[in-house]
Amino acid sequence: MRLATYALIWLLLTGGDTGSWLWGLPAIAVAALFNPFEPNQRWRLDPASLLRFVGLFLQLSLQGAVDTAWRTLNPRRRLTPALVDYVWRLPPNGSRIFLANIINLMPGTLCVRITDDAMTMHTIGDSQAAVDHVSQLEAAIAGMLQQQQVDADD
Repeated sequence: MRLATYALIWLLLTGGDTGSWLWGLPAIAVAALFNPFEPNQRWRLDPASLLRFVGLFLQLSLQGAVDTAWRTLNPRRRLTPALVDYVWRLPPNGSRIFLANIINLMPGTLCVRITDDAMTMHTIGDSQAAVDHVSQLEAAIAGMLQQQQVDADD
């Protein structure tokens, strides 16, 4: 089932290009082998929390886009690249991968490494603000997926 799902995703991503299967078949096999999601994992989505998550994601994405544009266009507002470790509070399942991918979609941040305990993200602006935003997104994801968070100090 997993292979079929990944093959369908590949088919959709490539628009049905048969020439892409030379690269697609190995990619599908690797994706199925190293699947980050637990095989019998069932997530229950809370619709109200889903809407809150989408709203927060859009708000933080817009803020990040404005900040990134402002930093690139205004010489007084410098880029201040940094690598920041963010300790997980989500349970060790696919929700962590989801958060890391969400970070990659937000202007000004990029997840560069994932470990069992934390993710390392690259930021181009205020690192503490980025950590605060990730914490808000993590809490929203936990609510949306009806999962308990653990304290980062544990």
